[in-house]
Amino acid sequence: MRTFFHALAAIALCLHLAGFPLSAGERASKCLPVKSLKESEVVFRGGESLTFAVHYRWGMINADIAKAVVRIDTSRLNGREVFHASLSAWTQKIYDSMFRVREQLDSRFTRDGLVPVEFTRTAKEGSYTCSNRYSYSWDSPQPHIKASLNTSRKGDFYAEIPLDACTFDLPLLYCMLRNLDVASLKVGERYPMTFAVDDDVYHLHFIYYGREDRNISGLGTVRSHKFGFQVVAGEVFAEGADLYAWFSDDANFIPVMFSAPLKIGKVNGRLQMYTGLSHEFTSLIKK
Repeated sequence: MRTFFHALAAIALCLHLAGFPLSAGERASKCLPVKSLKESEVVFRGGESLTFAVHYRWGMINADIAKAVVRIDTSRLNGREVFHASLSAWTQKIYDSMFRVREQLDSRFTRDGLVPVEFTRTAKEGSYTCSNRYSYSWDSPQPHIKASLNTSRKGDFYAEIPLDACTFDLPLLYCMLRNLDVASLKVGERYPMTFAVDDDVYHLHFIYYGREDRNISGLGTVRSHKFGFQVVAGEVFAEGADLYAWFSDDANFIPVMFSAPLKIGKVNGRLQMYTGLSHEFTSLIKK
């Protein structure tokens, strides 16, 4: 059951997803191909909330076992106006006795330019717990993340994580993906992205597959852009597995579904509720 949650948080809705390695040159020379990140031009606004149902299928289990909520708000941090993006995920009470999971990730970043300022994570997965607190040292001669960390296995520890303009925490990665310059993407081409979580930096890539109408159970048919996230086989994913995600083909560019086979079972996430969108949900073409 825990493997499903490792998949949940990597799409900017997956926590421990790692892609095929990119060369040092690729990592240094490429960031996500995004549009303007001026506050007046980003695709979201404060007050947006998306709720997802997470479905797990394996053996006798074929049910919605968890919920996830992604919110974007505005606030102030140390006198600075910031966006606050949060991801909350939890197992339904009926499944808590099997494996109880609670995940909370919060990122604060500048409203203009989406530059990371602070990130926190708390997680409880069965008997395992962990926490992250990042502060971003942009003014240092060698920019880095100051990471204060704790796990139930290691206790308190600290790390300095390399930082550049292409490295994001997970909620901010989600927000950057929302602002992709889709018009510049080429079908079948891979694009690199980098994120930090715990005391590691992960380099992965996505592939753009073009437009596709997708029926979302309980929501309707949505005109979508399809993406594939290639993953490394390991604890979570089987050899040759791909994680697919669909984003709405409209000015909001919200994730509406993701799907991935796991080593044990298969997980799907689908959009259930949405409020506070900046633009009309025009890609929802059939309810």
